[in-house]
Amino acid sequence: MFNKRFIYLLLTAMCISLFGSGYAFAKPYKGAEIYSAESTKYGRYVMRMRMAEGSGLLSTFFTYKNGSEVSGAVWEEIDIEVLGKNDAYQMQSNIIVGAPRQTTEALHTASQSLADDYHTYVLEWTPDYVAWFIDGQQVRRINGSNFVSGLVNPQSMRFNIWASTSESWVGAFNPSILPVYQFVNYMEYYAYNTSTKSFTFSWRDDFNNFDTNRWSKADWTFDGNYVDFDPANVVIQNGTLILALTTENAKGFSGTVPVDGNTSSRASSSVISSSRSSSSVFSSTTTSKSSIASSSVASSNPNTNGGQCNWYGTLYPLCANTSNGWGYENNRSCISRSTCVAQPAPFGVVGTSSSGASSSRISSSIQSSIILQSSSRSSISSSVSSVASSINSGGLNCIARVVNNWGSGYQLDVIINNGGTTTVNGWNVTLNFSENPQRTGGWNATISGSGNVVTASNVNWNGTVAPGQSVSFGLQGNHDGSFVAPMCKIN
Repeated sequence: MFNKRFIYLLLTAMCISLFGSGYAFAKPYKGAEIYSAESTKYGRYVMRMRMAEGSGLLSTFFTYKNGSEVSGAVWEEIDIEVLGKNDAYQMQSNIIVGAPRQTTEALHTASQSLADDYHTYVLEWTPDYVAWFIDGQQVRRINGSNFVSGLVNPQSMRFNIWASTSESWVGAFNPSILPVYQFVNYMEYYAYNTSTKSFTFSWRDDFNNFDTNRWSKADWTFDGNYVDFDPANVVIQNGTLILALTTENAKGFSGTVPVDGNTSSRASSSVISSSRSSSSVFSSTTTSKSSIASSSVASSNPNTNGGQCNWYGTLYPLCANTSNGWGYENNRSCISRSTCVAQPAPFGVVGTSSSGASSSRISSSIQSSIILQSSSRSSISSSVSSVASSINSGGLNCIARVVNNWGSGYQLDVIINNGGTTTVNGWNVTLNFSENPQRTGGWNATISGSGNVVTASNVNWNGTVAPGQSVSFGLQGNHDGSFVAPMCKIN
């Protein structure tokens, strides 16, 4: 016969089982997550994605040390997260480490919605740094900090789409917009050799089928998430991985997969492809909880003797000993010739690293490509303008361009290039506006000014500009309905 104490213990055990499992009460909304069987330590992770749009939503790729969620465990994670709110213009980069967890979130604002087209996202993880790229442009780099050194274990690779309950972070979730989807065209993984400090192509998944040897489908949830992850919301169609966020009664995908206009049938030489030939949607507009954002820069390599690579508007040395992909030679990153020439015009191999005339041609090439990139954004706003102003001082020249204009505000990007033959240590520029720029923020420089004039100087990590190298900074502000790029002068 059951006594009261036995019945009480039995009911208690049942309650613990039900409430602890996370599945006692199914959530009315279903998301999706896949995770890799393989865990890797370091590498370059390349994925071509079109993200979901909508308040409350997150579309992601991240690396994750399995078991980090266990009570008392040390957490290790690196994130690419696109926030669906405000038309999905923002990506968050983040490293999470430690017990208790520490984070270093930074938001990067694009010049077009990341839900309107496919873009190439790249995460690089090495013992020395973690860097995030989109469409060939580096939007953030963390060098040798406690966050980087805290990543000591192999991590799995994961994609997911979900809805957060944190309205202050992602906005209020509105279920009426469902269904929504994250599309992944392909993923590539490049292993990192700690001895040679180079990346080597390892594998590519074109998602022509769901490779159960490589991936599994999640069937769990977690606190702060409006959705359960449901395997039925992981779909493969037309060579695309589709992660769906739906109601409980409308799982899966039955629509038409949006076409990727630059689908690149990979060869091992193609590491990062641009989403729209020469356009890059990010301008490193970073709001960070730590001052560790960096522009995409690379210096010339006098040992290659084969010129340099104009990689979507940024100069990198050509590798001397690396035949495919990216390498690390003479203590700096380089690009193999085969990878460089695979880019669309006007990018590719330019000049030679030892000729002053070539440096001039390189500078001209960069200016031309930047103007082309700005022109390709004309669909963002008919009032967006671009002015390239180059006044040499010790080999430096600068270009100011408007990369976003939303009617009452603007976003400005300023590129400083060394077209000379000697390294310059420290720079200072003056921007002359046609009206008061009404600045509301800036990044990657020490910025001041009054009236129509703004001055900017380097910060500690971007003051050295080698021949052929470029650095950049940005600012944003308000205007009265019309705005043009300022004249830029090197002081």
